[in-house]
Amino acid sequence: MVDYEPLDSEKFEKIRLMYVESFPEKIQTLQNCYANLGSSKELASVLIEFKNECHKLAGSSGSHGFDEIYKSSKKIEKQLDQVIEQESHWEEVQGHISQQFNALLTLLRNRISEYDIPQYENEQIDRSENYHLSHRGLPIYLVSERETELTLLSNMLRNRGFLIYSFTNIEQAKLKSKAIMPAIIVLDIDNAHQLIDEKDIKKVFSPVNQEPPELVVISRMDDLDIRINASWCGVDALFASPINSHNFISTLDVMLELKQLKQGRILFADDDTERVNCISNILKEQNIKCLTVNQVSHIIDALFDYKPDLILISLDLCDSEYGNVAKMIRSHEYYFNVPVICLLAQEDHNIKSKLLGSGVDDCITQDELNADNLIALKQKIIRFRRANHLIIMDSLTGTLSRDAFVDRASEEISLAKRRNENICLAMIDVDHFKKINDTYGHATGDHVLRHLSDYLNNRLRRSDVVGRYGGDEFLVLLPDTNLDSAYLVLDMVRENLITQNISTSNAEVCVSISLGLVSVRPKDAVNIETLIIEADKKLYEAKISGRNLLVSTVLQ
Repeated sequence: MVDYEPLDSEKFEKIRLMYVESFPEKIQTLQNCYANLGSSKELASVLIEFKNECHKLAGSSGSHGFDEIYKSSKKIEKQLDQVIEQESHWEEVQGHISQQFNALLTLLRNRISEYDIPQYENEQIDRSENYHLSHRGLPIYLVSERETELTLLSNMLRNRGFLIYSFTNIEQAKLKSKAIMPAIIVLDIDNAHQLIDEKDIKKVFSPVNQEPPELVVISRMDDLDIRINASWCGVDALFASPINSHNFISTLDVMLELKQLKQGRILFADDDTERVNCISNILKEQNIKCLTVNQVSHIIDALFDYKPDLILISLDLCDSEYGNVAKMIRSHEYYFNVPVICLLAQEDHNIKSKLLGSGVDDCITQDELNADNLIALKQKIIRFRRANHLIIMDSLTGTLSRDAFVDRASEEISLAKRRNENICLAMIDVDHFKKINDTYGHATGDHVLRHLSDYLNNRLRRSDVVGRYGGDEFLVLLPDTNLDSAYLVLDMVRENLITQNISTSNAEVCVSISLGLVSVRPKDAVNIETLIIEADKKLYEAKISGRNLLVSTVLQ
């Protein structure tokens, strides 16, 4: 192993060069956002997407020392914010933003020319969509007459990166929806009668030819009347107050994720070409993505490559080959709860009973694959995703749990081996965390951990992986990243964190972190356990050297 020293000016310039290499892709992303402003898509959602891209560019360009790009993208971001908040109208500022946007593109292209970067799109790595949090940029409306609770809930969700609009009554929300249509409405109610009064709320917030928002209810009472009325009014999720924040956030994540992706993933196994085409078209009409395989052996392979939310298996009466497929699927720990549905040629109670006994969740005939049953399939997909969120996410911080992080990191290491890429792992520890707990209480300590988790997720790339290792220790995996880049980013995270006051109910706390960082170009013998051990050694060196330090090494 080779210990690594802090960056000098020459190394920093190399990192700037690597950053500029991403400019062609950034230009394409920005141009796509700007082009969508003139499309038939809802203006508010496109403005939010455009603003988020400008915000990310401002942050990353400032970190790499490109002040002109930072200032230019920040100006556009502020003007878009004013339009989104209805402080100004798009028609009034469109010309000015257009000029600023062209000036920003010129700055980016000038840097590309200066560094002699070829303008072509790099190969994109397909990262798992289940782990990044971009869906939290979709708007959520919170409606509650209780101003204190409204403020607390709004702040909690905003701190987790959700885009929140809060209202003390439903009329305010209706007025706002003329400019920005919510993806989710969270309604805080006292009793069942209040829910009946708002029974048409989803229709009110449903634009013509568009999906209605999801409706989530928080009720101060939890009884049979509430549950019956919630079902009757089309409530998608109901939580009794005080809510379990982890379950609540997990539910919002799943709803927003499906809103953003616009489709679930079904794996359809069948060897009848005509039936495959027919069923695939039915699913596509309902905006459900479908991958078909024609052999049992291909199902297991597709589990890992396609990551389905539901498996649909066609079973003819004369074909018993699929009888034990459900058992094979359930044998993998990640897919022990994936919905498995058998599609029968015709109703047969004996075969149905046998299949249900083998682990199949349900059986339907091809004729029954209608709109009602497709709605039922979508609900199974939502429940599967929500259950997996609860399994893989740490209940306190909302990052990946330790086991989920290890699984994800192992996938990234395998990918890095195949592509011959560098990969970095950091172990992070909150300095003097026991003293924080002893001085301010464990509730404040929990708040600090949640703040650090949100801070890391907001400062790092979508492809980076954050997980809680245990206690006050976190792990960060940075795929396709060399040590120079990882050191720069993580050391800036460390320095910027010190300047922040973390506000809690009883104190304002400043914290620092120590980090151990290891970089490697994986070979056959390298695994996640090895990287964790080496990162832990470097973390120990940082702590005994005075804390608030980043110590790094290259694993040879």
